[in-house]
Amino acid sequence: MEPSGSNDRRADHDRDITTNGVNSGEIVESRRVGAVRGGVSTGQAEASDDTSTGAQESLRRHGPDINEATAETQRNRMNDLPDEIVHITQGFVPLSLLFTRLAQVSHNALQDKIVELAKMPLPATVNNGVSSSYSSSGPDDASPESLRKKGALLQFAQEWHGKWLKALVIAEWSRRSHQVSKLIDLKFHIDQQAVTYEAAVENIIHVKRDLAYARVPSPDLKTALQVLGTGSAPWMPHLHYIQPPALTPEEQLKWTNELNTLLSLRLNLHDYDKIPPQFRDYEIRSGRVTFKVDGEFEVDLTIADEDFEKQFWYIEFRFAFKPAPSRLSDFLRSYVEGGVNDALGKEGLGACYKFLHEFVLTIKIQELRRQALQLSRTSWTGTLKVEPLNRALAIQYWTSRPATNGLKSWVLIAVNSNRMLNGKYNVNSSSQLVAKWYRDGKAVQDHLTGFDVHQLSVESLLTNVIAQHIEHILGDVHSRLLTAARYKRQEAGMVLRACKNDPVSSMLTIQVGCSDKISLLLEPKTGLFAIKPQSKFSMQPEHQLNNSSCSPEDGVNCLEQVRCAIMEDEVHRRGPLMGWNVRKAATTEEELRSLTRIRDWSRVIWLQKEGWDASWCVVIVLSLSGDEWWLIESNRHRKDDKQMPQVRTKIPLNGYPELSYAFWNDLAFFTTGLIARSIDLRELHRQKIKNRSNSKTLSSASPLVLLPSIEIALSALLPAMTSNRDGFESDASASEDSGSHENLEHLSLIQHATGNTVSGVNKAWADDIVNISFKGIKCLAPVDIRNEDASQDTQLICISEAVIRTRISARSALLSNLADGEVSYNSRRGQFLLRIERAVSMPMLDTLKSRIMAIDRFVKFLEAMDSAGSFIVTDTVTLRRIAFYYSEFTSRRQQQVEQSHGEDQTRGEESRTDKRWRVVLDLSKHDIEIEIEKGNPHLRVLDVMRQLVNCDDGISRLMSWLPTSLPALQAIDEIASLWVPFIAAGRGYFDFSMKTAVWMNLTYTIGTIHEHQSLKIVSVDVKMKSRRGEAWWHVWRSDTDANSQDDISRALKRVWDSKGEGWIGLATGAAGRPQNGVVAMLLAVDEAVRNFLTDTPADDNEVVVLD
Repeated sequence: MEPSGSNDRRADHDRDITTNGVNSGEIVESRRVGAVRGGVSTGQAEASDDTSTGAQESLRRHGPDINEATAETQRNRMNDLPDEIVHITQGFVPLSLLFTRLAQVSHNALQDKIVELAKMPLPATVNNGVSSSYSSSGPDDASPESLRKKGALLQFAQEWHGKWLKALVIAEWSRRSHQVSKLIDLKFHIDQQAVTYEAAVENIIHVKRDLAYARVPSPDLKTALQVLGTGSAPWMPHLHYIQPPALTPEEQLKWTNELNTLLSLRLNLHDYDKIPPQFRDYEIRSGRVTFKVDGEFEVDLTIADEDFEKQFWYIEFRFAFKPAPSRLSDFLRSYVEGGVNDALGKEGLGACYKFLHEFVLTIKIQELRRQALQLSRTSWTGTLKVEPLNRALAIQYWTSRPATNGLKSWVLIAVNSNRMLNGKYNVNSSSQLVAKWYRDGKAVQDHLTGFDVHQLSVESLLTNVIAQHIEHILGDVHSRLLTAARYKRQEAGMVLRACKNDPVSSMLTIQVGCSDKISLLLEPKTGLFAIKPQSKFSMQPEHQLNNSSCSPEDGVNCLEQVRCAIMEDEVHRRGPLMGWNVRKAATTEEELRSLTRIRDWSRVIWLQKEGWDASWCVVIVLSLSGDEWWLIESNRHRKDDKQMPQVRTKIPLNGYPELSYAFWNDLAFFTTGLIARSIDLRELHRQKIKNRSNSKTLSSASPLVLLPSIEIALSALLPAMTSNRDGFESDASASEDSGSHENLEHLSLIQHATGNTVSGVNKAWADDIVNISFKGIKCLAPVDIRNEDASQDTQLICISEAVIRTRISARSALLSNLADGEVSYNSRRGQFLLRIERAVSMPMLDTLKSRIMAIDRFVKFLEAMDSAGSFIVTDTVTLRRIAFYYSEFTSRRQQQVEQSHGEDQTRGEESRTDKRWRVVLDLSKHDIEIEIEKGNPHLRVLDVMRQLVNCDDGISRLMSWLPTSLPALQAIDEIASLWVPFIAAGRGYFDFSMKTAVWMNLTYTIGTIHEHQSLKIVSVDVKMKSRRGEAWWHVWRSDTDANSQDDISRALKRVWDSKGEGWIGLATGAAGRPQNGVVAMLLAVDEAVRNFLTDTPADDNEVVVLD
């Protein structure tokens, strides 16, 4: 049955309760009667021994009262037993309590068994739901599961059946409880009498043994009276002893020398083989031989007979170790003298050595015990436990250390008998005093080297043992740390200092941070761990280590916790001063493990630089494998496409970085550069622009921080540059439609006529590589969008630099003097340097494209200016804005003709040819914007100019087209002014349109608008075509009535069949030179149409040519 609290100890409240319902009411009275009877019997015994009448009178006076009490108690005694037999009730338990407890336990056990059977597996079933072990021959289930359940139930029933059977037996006994109680009382009384008998016999033996010391001989009273009365007794014998004469010094010296000679002869001849090995060191002097045993004792012996067979005799004994008493006490002296003489008489010198050797070992153990007890009461109070054993001594140290693992450490000082393996003694060896060390309950095999048996010192022994124990503990921690990757790679320093003489100096020192150190040591007396220097970070780990099992892993974890706490505190103190804020973890532990591939760590610190996007963090992972710094992008706060892979980059920091201002600046530069680089690479990947990293070209703000640059194909950013590609292959090819190709041919003719040449493939002005590098952080700028609480976030503005190596040899002075602070030109290296400022979370690709496009346009303008004539004059030139003047192009032939004519004719045309028109090109936008002044003939074709300047090599073509097309457009302006009266009169209209840069259309509407039937529309196309390798303007009628023989056709026929200066008729049209011929040709066509409108043809068939 289960033990309970009521059955474990005796309660007082039921001592007078009826036991089993029989005779319980007389228990107290029976005890009282027994006490009275004991007092009566005792009093009678004392009265019989005492002869005083006072005692007898007292007995007679109290006798009637005692007899009356005895008679009363006889009527109340229990079980009909004599009063000497005490009734036993201690330990009795009510039968009802027994049955109640048994029923309760049975019920609980049955419930537990039912739950256990319910948890057992059910029999396996087949597809139709019937048990696979079902047998049709019988109704019982014979499956193994069912049999297992039945067996368990049967075992439970048998177990409790036995217990209830015992309860039944006890119930049967309770019916005869009177007899059982009497039997118990008798058994107890018999046992008490047996104990009393044995004690009496033992007392008699002790008395008989002690009487031997009290025995004295019978006194001779007669002789004593005679001697005391007369001074002598005649019947006493007189021996007549003769006092020998005193020896002279010469005789003493002679006897001493003879004794020395006899001792020398005996020890060197007769007893040489009988001398034990330990007695080989002896000295003969002054008639005695002194045997010396190093570290134990010195004994002086002599002989009393010339017979060498006689024994040696004891003279003096001295201890040869320290500390030891200078002289023996009288008791020890007599004990040693008797023991030595007895051993010499029986077995000789060998037995003498054994006796004295064992005696000295015992004295040494007692001395060590005395020192240990003294230490436990003084300087080592509460830390030592001294336990004397059978001729041994056990000293447990570090008793105040919390024994969480139940292991103890002690030193056992005992006598080693040096027995051989077969159990026999070795003759040449003797027992010795040894100290065995038990560390954490296990014996250390190697004996202690610091146990000095010559100079006994328990404190030195404990100091040596504790020093070795501390060295063992710190060595295990040191060995465990050496397996960590941080110390394998020598990223941190670690020094183990072990001192055997001074355990306080033993410590394990590890490096924390760049210059700090912490040391793990143990207090020698208490065995408690301590961490130096003490701080708020070491208190809790030190307490946990002292209350743990003190395994090497616990020591490693303690040092790691302190190191991580110090590192975290240093980061928390210095980081915010440099703009690095500690934030909550942005990912879960599993996500962090998958990103960093680190399985275990001690602590993780999340940092974020002010001005960064919330998705970017620097994670410091502190672990035994080595501290790692990671730049991680979390998906939780990302604003862009989360399908793109997360950026995780390990920051190359080896060992402990010095958390100085320079370090935080370098870290900000490096991580911000990585973020900007990652965002740029992601944008390049999104736009499918090929790129590569170049480790040869590195960007750095300090010599310790290097970032690889990004190389991008210039042709990918600027598709117009399709030739001379270095290092990249573009998938796109420059292609133009047929119309653009035709315009290109005509514009090429124009450029050829003006002195500019253009090829079908653009000539690259730079290498096809743009090198982008990160240059640093500029400042913190506020964000335009405010938060809900009206606060305003900040963003970090960083600076990147793009380098483009050029192939330009001309106008380097103009490039060097660029007045744009964001773009500069290095003439010595031939490079464009693009300084781009942007928020760290924004890509720079769009800005880079616009800057490169501006440079391309600028370079193209310079190339065009190199080949332009005097009709193009530069006004202002910057990367954002270009202004120049242009005038009508005059060929060399025309210049010679003008020189052959008079100055008067030249002055008449001065208003048209010497006028310079100003054009401003805005290069800061994606498409070039054109600004021209009011009155410029090209104002009506501004859209065509914009289309032309934004095509490939558009600036060069525009600069060639403007002077060439100026005469034609001036003619259009003059024609428009001539049609003003007709338009005002409502007789006709003139409309001009330009389809392309080389194709114009002149539409004449003849008639009134109210009379639609009389309206006549005449369309004339003017297009530049090649003629004899030159560009000529060709004009022809292009309306539906072009082939009819109406009046308009006949009027125009006269123009087609005539010619003038700079132009010629072609039967169905006319062609004129771009300089001066086109003006006369267009005016002639216009005059023919106007003449038809006015019905006033000329007198002759000649066509008037208007210069």
